[in-house]
Amino acid sequence: MSLKDLMAQAANAEAELNLPGALEAYESALALAPESLYIAARLAALAFRLNQWPMAEKLFSHLITHGQHDIETIASFAAALREQAKFDEAIDVLKTVLGQKPEESALWEGLGSVMVAQGDIGNALTFFNEALRLTPGNLHARFNRGCALMDSDDKTTGLEELAACATAFHDPDNLASAQIAYGQALLATGRIADGWRAYEGRERYGTTRQVHYSLWSRRWRESQPLAGRNLFVSAEQGLGDEVLFASILPDLIRDLGADGHLSLGVEPRLVPLFQRSFPQASVGAHRTQTIDGVLQRSFPDMDTGASDGWALMGDFLPLYRNRIEDFPAANTFLRPDPQRVEHWRGYLNALSDKPKAGILWKSLKSDAQRDRYFAPYEQWRDVLKLEGVTFINLQYGDCREELAQAAAEGLSIHTAQGIDLKDDLDDLSALCTAMDVILGPSNATSNIAAACGVSTWMLSPAGSWLRLGQQHYPWYPSVRLFSPPHLNDWQPAMDDMRLAMIERFRL
Repeated sequence: MSLKDLMAQAANAEAELNLPGALEAYESALALAPESLYIAARLAALAFRLNQWPMAEKLFSHLITHGQHDIETIASFAAALREQAKFDEAIDVLKTVLGQKPEESALWEGLGSVMVAQGDIGNALTFFNEALRLTPGNLHARFNRGCALMDSDDKTTGLEELAACATAFHDPDNLASAQIAYGQALLATGRIADGWRAYEGRERYGTTRQVHYSLWSRRWRESQPLAGRNLFVSAEQGLGDEVLFASILPDLIRDLGADGHLSLGVEPRLVPLFQRSFPQASVGAHRTQTIDGVLQRSFPDMDTGASDGWALMGDFLPLYRNRIEDFPAANTFLRPDPQRVEHWRGYLNALSDKPKAGILWKSLKSDAQRDRYFAPYEQWRDVLKLEGVTFINLQYGDCREELAQAAAEGLSIHTAQGIDLKDDLDDLSALCTAMDVILGPSNATSNIAAACGVSTWMLSPAGSWLRLGQQHYPWYPSVRLFSPPHLNDWQPAMDDMRLAMIERFRL
């Protein structure tokens, strides 16, 4: 294909929001014209939008090296470094250019964002304030300032900033991000009803992250009756949210009544667990794929055409969870296979007669913003040194480096044999139920354990929206919270967990 044809193909794909297709076409074009800074710039921007940070860093560095010194390129280069936790390098870039151009608002905003990623909220606010002094209309700086204020003690001003940004952005991506942040900020401060309304932004309409559902009946709305209806409900967002939002399903099944029926589409790995837990429902798997740049979710093994209407699981949160009092005092809604629970109890008892504590410490998704919500593995050391406890690895994904580090330090973490911790979620629920306690952050595994009623000790920032402004965890009564005084300062929470383990098991 000629360079002209590739460029046309890339432009068309980009206009249709087929960003992966545009990226591929521009890559082929750059191979034909490696000297073209225009193509490199288009590629860099697309890599940035697709969160392909190493590629974005390399391309922005190439552009700067070849004389492209505009502020947008430099700020984007620093952001790509920041998202890979290359904080010192990002700061050096921004400070160097600020020494020459101190009037550039975007550079001060970029510096503030690096401070946020490092947990230095005080300096972050100083830099965001300077960005806004220079350019009062800098919406990105205002949005980031609002988020930083929510992490500080000034949540009133933070909410005001985020409320303004939730309607101010024109492009769909930033508008959706601002709406979600505002909704979560409202929820974090206990304004639950308002929060759910704003949280509708989670569907990200008009963006490449909007999911298009292959469902042809009319969408159910809160004002419509439920009794006697044949309703199709799809899980949404990530695996942890699929489990978390499923806490409303007992309420929904009750209100559909004996003459109604629930069909439920969930992540394929959850189908056996959900079918056992909700025997009144028909449970099948959803399949999500990107076709021509459009995220599409279908339900190939389910009869979706017979329903009276369809909904997303989160649509029922305003109906069933509008006040703290709406959250059940007893809320065990997932049912593992009892035979597998007994199997794992026998397996664990054969290891030792000590209490069994399952541990996990990270998410498979990693970036500078998200990593702040997870205690570094190194800070687990004092907990893992406790004698009198058998620690069981529940960390899915590649954790060989951490396990090798623990072994080198004489710390014992047993990995159960005969189970895939990432894919066999039904058996994972049984393994968790066979343990005395689960220790870790909020992720898919800890949500499954808590939904099964397992004692789950969760590391959670005090300002997490999931806490809904409470000192306890409303979603699961079996959760006990351990919170750091500040993000990026997890050691006090780990110390509290260690002392709690000593008291709980009389170590």
